Amino acid sequence: MATKKENLKIEFTKRDAKGTGSCRKIRNKNMCPSILYGPEYKLGLAGTVSTKSIQATANSKNKETTLIELVLEDGNTVSTLIRDVQRHPITQQIRHIDFYQVLKGHKIKVDIPINIVNRELCAGIKEGGMIFYGTRLITVEIQPSDIPEQIDFDIKDLELGSEIYVRDIPVPEGSEVLTDGDTMVIHIAQPKVVEEEVEEVIEEEGTTPEVEVVAKGKEAKDEKHAE
Repeated sequence: MATKKENLKIEFTKRDAKGTGSCRKIRNKNMCPSILYGPEYKLGLAGTVSTKSIQATANSKNKETTLIELVLEDGNTVSTLIRDVQRHPITQQIRHIDFYQVLKGHKIKVDIPINIVNRELCAGIKEGGMIFYGTRLITVEIQPSDIPEQIDFDIKDLELGSEIYVRDIPVPEGSEVLTDGDTMVIHIAQPKVVEEEVEEVIEEEGTTPEVEVVAKGKEAKDEKHAE
């Protein structure tokens, strides 16, 4: 099931001054330096938005799938998606945002988060299994107006040993999945079994993929402990 929400509207004010000093002054006024680019803004339009108005969305895991209407000074609106958020390396405060214009009738490529629901009801977990993640995103080509905030996937009926792949994830009608359908999304298994599978893969594939395989196994366990 695809989860959608109302579009966000934010005022976008054009700016002429550029450079580090200018951007610092802008941030001191609780504004965020930004740039708008896309089909009708190929050279980019520098501007500012209110930090308060964009902060929640920019900090959200769904920031790249939230359609944002930028309200220009002449009253016109431009439909956009956040393409990049630059942050302070220490404080992680937002320093700059890139907005990409999307046009009605033109498909765009986006990464949509997969949200797993009903963990507490999952049959496989009740049997002692754990969720091991392969990917949390699915890349699709889709109309801007059809972009969901996330795709909810119910695991209530999944049993121990179940494997879910990208091809099993329902996407909005009319969209094209670009991620390989054989990419694993989740695997519900006993921790010991998964560790043995990882060891077998390492032995078969040799030294090159070892770090990647081990890292994925460790990351999955860490994510599970965090949940």
